[in-house]
Amino acid sequence: MRHHLGWGLSVTQWFVFLLANALALPIVLGQAFGLTTAEVAGLMQRTLLLVGLSSGLQAWLGHRYPIADGPAGSWAIVFVVMAYIGREQGLDSPDTLRLLSGGVLVAGVIMLVLGLAGQVHRLLFLFTPLVTGCFILLLVIQLSGVFVRGMVTDPATGAMSLPVLLIGLLVFLGVLLCSFSRHNLLRTYAVLVGIGAGWLAFVLFGLAQPAGAAPASGLQWPELFAWGAPRLDAGMLVVAVLFSLLLFSNQIAAVTAVSAVVRERDADGNRVINRSSAASGISHLLAGAGATIAVVPLPVTAGFIQLSGDDRRAPFLLACGLLALVSLFPAAVGVLSLLPAPVANAALLATFIKLVSLAFQLLTRKAMDNRASTIVGVALLLGVGCMFLPPELYRHWPGLAQYLLGNGLLTGTLLALAMEQLWPKGKGH
Repeated sequence: MRHHLGWGLSVTQWFVFLLANALALPIVLGQAFGLTTAEVAGLMQRTLLLVGLSSGLQAWLGHRYPIADGPAGSWAIVFVVMAYIGREQGLDSPDTLRLLSGGVLVAGVIMLVLGLAGQVHRLLFLFTPLVTGCFILLLVIQLSGVFVRGMVTDPATGAMSLPVLLIGLLVFLGVLLCSFSRHNLLRTYAVLVGIGAGWLAFVLFGLAQPAGAAPASGLQWPELFAWGAPRLDAGMLVVAVLFSLLLFSNQIAAVTAVSAVVRERDADGNRVINRSSAASGISHLLAGAGATIAVVPLPVTAGFIQLSGDDRRAPFLLACGLLALVSLFPAAVGVLSLLPAPVANAALLATFIKLVSLAFQLLTRKAMDNRASTIVGVALLLGVGCMFLPPELYRHWPGLAQYLLGNGLLTGTLLALAMEQLWPKGKGH
């Protein structure tokens, strides 16, 4: 009985973790592109299905670790920037979204072909611990702003709210305190406890979202090519190729992070990365055809595993299958979408602390001489600086420059990668 209860709680916690990582970005993209409520609901359904399928595929045939896939923050930034660029160029939202679908498909083909050919490991020399550490640190900085904003903002009004702020902080601190508890059960299910308590607080204080119109009952398959036939231009083609590099970096960061905290790991790192790339290529093709944002393995999963101490694959695979199944029922998706965004953001933010620790471990794996500290400094200063540039400053620049200046994670990672390769080691001490 106790064993079954443990399995049930483990599957539930993984399910909630997968869900919490997937809910926010469809709403953000819906706002950016002016989608209707029905279109946002369809996008959320397709996103949840993709998250469940992609995470399960990776854990079964890809890297074979319990790593949650979630909407890529880096792709989300490109989507939001493209929404702005498209309006400036007189494109309507469907045209822009079809262009983005084309870029996602190209990136998927690149990753799938290199993965199946077993050639991704030949690119590993580019992603040294210094580059991977910079990527993780930039990722944390970029996403922390999104999560903190989501943690303190009332979903109903879009404004900062003191009750929401207090509940968010309590959830954040509660998850951290539970993770240090001497009681194994509380420590293992810290994220689940935090989200459950926060959701209850929202209900008790009358802050919970009211249920909207009842969605269609019964099973409903998601619509393919809901945005229309994908298209491509030269600018998006270049971005897709550059993004493939960034996505390889993301995979390596996620696998590196999780392999450091799980008990069973594959000794052949090259084989793991090639399998993961092929699986990511398939999930990108599904995203392009399914008219949704692409998903990637999330390095933050390492923080979740460290907090919970649960690194078993079987409960994770069950949670992935459950999420994919639930996504086919619009009524169930409607209920899940009522999870308060501030609560999900606060609980996920707590897992970032372990990720920060991992970034510093990678960056300091070797002594930080003048060369290494300069590379990190340049990548962080210019990468983070780009995150704060208002789009009005570069709206008249070519499309590729707008993509780079609008995405500090891509800019900083490419700078770290270029400097690491071009600056000979042993010089600049």
